[in-house]
Amino acid sequence: MKLILPAPLQKVLAAVRSRAWLSALLVLIGAGLAGWLVSLAAYPAPLVTREQKVALVIGLSQVEAEKSLVEQGFKVRFREAREADPALPAGHVVWQDPPAFLELPPGSVVELTLSDGPAQVPVPDVMYFDLEEARRVMTAAGLAVGGIDSVPADTDRGVVVSTRPPEGTLRPPGARVDMVVSRGPAAVRIPEVAGLTEIVARERIEAAGLRIGLVSIQRDGRGRPGTVLSQRPNPGSYLPKGGRVDLVVNDVRAR
Repeated sequence: MKLILPAPLQKVLAAVRSRAWLSALLVLIGAGLAGWLVSLAAYPAPLVTREQKVALVIGLSQVEAEKSLVEQGFKVRFREAREADPALPAGHVVWQDPPAFLELPPGSVVELTLSDGPAQVPVPDVMYFDLEEARRVMTAAGLAVGGIDSVPADTDRGVVVSTRPPEGTLRPPGARVDMVVSRGPAAVRIPEVAGLTEIVARERIEAAGLRIGLVSIQRDGRGRPGTVLSQRPNPGSYLPKGGRVDLVVNDVRAR
């Protein structure tokens, strides 16, 4: 049997129920707010971050790589030391850390290593090499042979006597190196020594850069004993430096 309460009592019970629901609602809201405040204190960063995949910037120039990463919200740092790379020109990115496609939060630092270009090649020592042999050595070192000049030298004709730039100089791969080869000893004008004593004739010839060759003795009463009667090759002609001059000397017994 259902109990029917008087109308005034029903109004009182309804008011009590309303206040109870309101109190419960306020308690729930307060607990949620308290939890949110505790989370902010313990984790000041946002609870949800939008991580980005790091762009691949290897091969890009320094300016292009930095622009790409900054636009993603990352910070960029460049290593002081550069690395030689046979393919990438100097100033282009040769390595990145963290690597591309790794997901990072905005503001993360990406360190980039720049290329120093291809490793430079020292000019090899080809002094006194035959020209063709020197060409092979230069090519094997990764350099190219440039101009060929020739100068008088005491070495055999066609032998390398110097390079421009000199040996040991660092050059980029494929750079041209000029070679200087010998065209043999410089031609020397033969002095005239006829009528001079053999001793003086020797001094004159050696001072000119030549050598005394065969010395023959001939008796000739018309000249003074011990003097040079003739020479070969003839005076005024030319010989390579170090060439030999033969002399014919009057017999000291000549009268």
